[in-house]
Parts: sequence; structure tokens; C-alpha cells
Amino acid sequence: MAGALPGWVAPDHLTWLALAAAIVGGVAYLATAWSLDWLWLASAMLVLHWWGDSLDGTLARVRDIRRERYGLYVDHQCDAVSALALLGGLGASPLMEVEIALGLVIALFLVMLLVGFVAIARDVFKISFAGVGPTEARILLIGFNTVIWALDNPAFALLGLRLTLFDLLGLAGIAGLVVTYAVASLIERKKLSELDPPRAGRNGDGPPAS
Repeated sequence: MAGALPGWVAPDHLTWLALAAAIVGGVAYLATAWSLDWLWLASAMLVLHWWGDSLDGTLARVRDIRRERYGLYVDHQCDAVSALALLGGLGASPLMEVEIALGLVIALFLVMLLVGFVAIARDVFKISFAGVGPTEARILLIGFNTVIWALDNPAFALLGLRLTLFDLLGLAGIAGLVVTYAVASLIERKKLSELDPPRAGRNGDGPPAS
């Protein structure tokens, strides 16, 4: 697909397209307060977001016009705003409690910060953990959109609370992201400790430096 795109399409165009799709997707989630049919637009925007977000870097590599530092910065910024737009729309809709959406944003941002720190410290850009990454997350959201539309947004009683399917997904997502952040942080700390061991001296383990 990258090779077939016309010459006037630049990687930045695809990045902004993905960002716009996320914003429209968030508005579509918000609009489910009036009709669940808006879930189809939300799903379409998730596909469009995946297409633009996945293809911008590929296009830069195919044309040999990579700007790695610029691309890392812009991608991280757009990913953060996209997540905020989508989860903000969900939290403002009848599909998910706003407190759960806020918790999901915080947990997701913690993992995104970790990814950025690892990229700086080890020059390794990792976006998937335990086989789950942005693509799998979008597929999961589209699946939930379809089920919730078909079942008319069912709710369940749990510990005296009324929870929707998206509430349950959000709680599971928070737990998974927090565990991922904690475990990955410890693993990365160990790796960095081996790559950058304490130096001998007053604060190190070895003899003082002469």
C-alpha cells in the first residue's frame, strides 16, 4: 500500500489522518447517547486510525525519508491525543463510566511514558506487551462495539454496581496495564542496571578511584 500511494501523500498526512479519525471516533462514542448506530462510525474510525497510524512510518521507510527523532516525537504526541479523544468519548457516553475511562487513560499514559523512557535509555521502541499492542486493542474495541450494538448495551450488577460491557473491559484494561507497567518497569530497570553498572568510587561497590 505504501508503494502504491501517490507522491503527494506524505507520512505526516497519514499521521494527521489517524489523529482526525481518533477525534471523530471519540465524537461517535459520545453520540451513542442518542443512538447506538454511531458505534458503526466509531468502528470505521478505528480502522482508519489503524491504517494511518501504521502506514506513516512504513511510507517513510519505503521512500527512504525517515526522520526517526521527529517521527518518534510526533507519533507519541498523536498517540496520546488519540487515546484521550477515544477514551474521553467513551467516558462521556453511556457506554463507560467516566471514572473508569479516566483510570484507563492514566494507566495507558503510564505505559506510554515507559515506552518513551525505554526508547531514550536503550534506543528500543516497544509497543506490544505479552502479544498485545495497538492493533489488537483496536480489534478488541471493534468487537465490543459490534456486540454492544447487537445486544443494545447490556448492563450487569456486580458488587452492587451497574456495569456495562465497556465498564468491564475498562476495569480489565486498567488492571492489565498497571501490571504491565509494574513488571516491565522492573525488567527494564534490571536491563539498564546491567548495561550501565555502578562505577567504582565513593558511591560504587569497587575501590575508590585514584
